This record gives sequence, C-alpha cells and structure tokens, in this order.
Amino acid sequence: MGVLGFSRLGIGYWGAWTLVILSFSLYLPSLQVSTQGGMPMSVEVQSCAQSWHITQRWQQYEGEARANLLRIVAIGTFYLIHLWNYFSSRGKLPDWNFLQLAQAGEIDKRFHVMVTLLALAWIAMAAAIHLSLRARVFPGWLPAASTVADVLFLSGVLCISSGPRSPLVVGYFLVIALSALRFSLPLVRITTVSALLGYVGVLGSAKWPTTFGLASEVNYTVPRFHQLVVLAGLALTGIVIGQVIRRVRRLAEDYAQRLEAT
Repeated sequence: MGVLGFSRLGIGYWGAWTLVILSFSLYLPSLQVSTQGGMPMSVEVQSCAQSWHITQRWQQYEGEARANLLRIVAIGTFYLIHLWNYFSSRGKLPDWNFLQLAQAGEIDKRFHVMVTLLALAWIAMAAAIHLSLRARVFPGWLPAASTVADVLFLSGVLCISSGPRSPLVVGYFLVIALSALRFSLPLVRITTVSALLGYVGVLGSAKWPTTFGLASEVNYTVPRFHQLVVLAGLALTGIVIGQVIRRVRRLAEDYAQRLEAT
C-alpha cells in the first residue's frame, strides 16, 4: 500500500513509519543469532526458559510448603494476641499493667466467637493444603487460590473488627511477602492486586457499614491520607518483591552460564 496509502486512511506520514518500525521490531528478535556455537538465540532463550520453569515448579512446591507453615504460625500468633486481648477485656487476667491490652468490656463475646470461627476456617484451609502437599498433589492454581483465600480471610477479620483502623492491616503486607517464596511474578501480581482490592473493600465496609451488614454505631473510617499511604505501600511492596524475583532469576542464569563456561 505504501506510505501514501496509509495517509489516505488517516494514519498520516509519521504514523505510517511508526507502523513500519513496530512491524520490523516484532521480527527483529527472531533475526538475532548467537555467535557462540552457532546456536540461534531463540533456541538458547527457549532452553533457558524451560529450565527456569522446571526449577521454578520445584521451588514453588517447597515455597508453598514453607508459606503454609508460616501461614499457620501467623494465624496462631495473631489469634493468641486476640485471646490475650479478649481475656484482658473480660477481666480474667491478673491486674498487672503489662497484661492489660483492652479496657473492661471492650470486646464482647459475639466478636470473639466470630474471630474464632474465621481463624478455625483459615486453619482448616492450611491443613487441607498441608495434606495436599504431603500427597504430592500440587496443581498450578493452588498458590494463587491460597493467596486469594488469605486476602479474603484477612479482609473478613478486618471488616468485623475496627476496619482500616485495625493494626491487622499489616497482614496484607505479610501476604504479599509470602508470595515471594513461590518465585512467581504472576503470583506476586495477583497477590498485590488482591491485597489492594481487599483493602479497598475494608475501606468500603467502614464507609458504608450497613451495606455490608455491619453495625453503624461506631465510625471506623480513616483519613484519605492514611488510605493513600497504605495503598501506595502495598503497591510498592509488590513491585519490590517482583524485582527481587527478577534479580534471583538473573542471578541463577548468570551462575549457570559461568558453570558452563568453566
């Protein structure tokens, strides 16, 4: 058609040349040839990608087991702190200042039961993952499903507590950090987006509590400045974790090349 033909279609002179350059750039990687051993670069890249995929799957399996163990530790730790807080509010602990985490009557039994049920369901999910890994059953969707479930459980606990004012908001950062153990960039992206959406959902539950079936007697909203800081922190945490995984892959590739060269 030529450049003049593109101009008749309304693309313009510079737009036509842009299309030509972009089209050429799509074929450019396939024209590059490695000078080492006469092997095409595309073959080397394909072999390297396949090796990385195999190694990544093994590391994902071990990483999922470690992440699940840390998940159980985190749930147990935060639940023990909740029990300490609950018994302190019920006056069942010695009257020592360092043992008092809450005022008398601050936490009711209904809230304690709801938190306990969520914690038990969360632990049950972790136990199911443990049994699956022990049986060598590790589907590719398991890391993403378990991570999204973590975000949902955490968001549920936040919604029934003090919402975005709760210190448990730090749990979103822990969930993103756990995704690094699987060495998967797509999983880090899924986890980061899930954490952002989960926090936005918690903000919505604090803004419109009746819509979510929550009590509206207490205002748990936080200033917009706090909201933006947490959202930016979650996004940047995901970016940093992603860069760490990229650097780890690059380190592994460089190490393998040096081994082959020696």
